[in-house]
Amino acid sequence: MNETVRQTAPEAVDHTRTPAPETAWQTPDYVVVETALEVTAYSLNAR
Repeated sequence: MNETVRQTAPEAVDHTRTPAPETAWQTPDYVVVETALEVTAYSLNAR
């Protein structure tokens, strides 16, 4: 009574979307940083 039912994976659906402009969601005083060191330096300078 313990039968295994083989399930097939659903068809691959393309969930990609067109990227929005990078500045669309940023606030005017938002600074883009790339590393944790830059984050630390920025936070120390902002104090």
